[in-house]
Amino acid sequence: MLDKVVTALVSAGVALAAVKLGGGALASPGVGDVSPSRNKAVVRKLYREVWNQKDALKARAAALQFISEDHILIDPSHPNPTPGVAAYMEMAESLRAAFSGNITLVVDDLVAQGLKVVAQISYKAEVGEKRARWTGTAVMEVEEGKIVKSWVNSDSLSALIQLGLLQDVAGGEKASPGQFERVTMRAAGLKNAPAGDDAQLKASDLKVVQALLGRSEAHPTKVLTGNEWLQYFDKVASDDEESDGEGFNQRMRVDSKTGLDMII
Repeated sequence: MLDKVVTALVSAGVALAAVKLGGGALASPGVGDVSPSRNKAVVRKLYREVWNQKDALKARAAALQFISEDHILIDPSHPNPTPGVAAYMEMAESLRAAFSGNITLVVDDLVAQGLKVVAQISYKAEVGEKRARWTGTAVMEVEEGKIVKSWVNSDSLSALIQLGLLQDVAGGEKASPGQFERVTMRAAGLKNAPAGDDAQLKASDLKVVQALLGRSEAHPTKVLTGNEWLQYFDKVASDDEESDGEGFNQRMRVDSKTGLDMII
């Protein structure tokens, strides 16, 4: 089951679509005006009626309304994607099946301009007793009222760490990457990759890892997404005002490895 979760998370970003809307009540490209609000409405329906629909038959029927037979996923990690509604639904259904249906996609925000829609998404999922929350972003493009192209980007790495499927190597007193280093070394073509806990990242490699992750601290045990994170941040700022700046400053510091401000 865990291998299904890993595979699904790698392609989970497909849930974050970039949609170009046109046709029907909407104008074709270059003809008349396109309503950003209508475009956003289509995206909201996509997530509600396809990705969060537990009834597979209803989800497939909805996909036929929103996904073009010419739809293509644009993702450098998938250089040879299969076009069409069936391929789109295969990825959506594999994600739900990997989590035994215990996954929800929340649309936190939508931004539309012309024919494009950007979606900010929060994922909530469970595998056994383990839970994960992570985020994703999408830019979307469409023709004749259906999605024809999808660009994807989701924080699947965070999900894998939260579910215990990948060891976090950015923080902690002991940088013992284990699985992470072995996988990356093998991917780089090194035959003598360490086989056990003796695996250690070089200081220069660890800096790269920390810079890409944006942190040198260990992954948080609880992840906040969407409005919950904003509410937390507002509370920190409110505490700051009540304590003449001390509340906020006590929780902020510059990460020594990345130079980024961090709330602690």
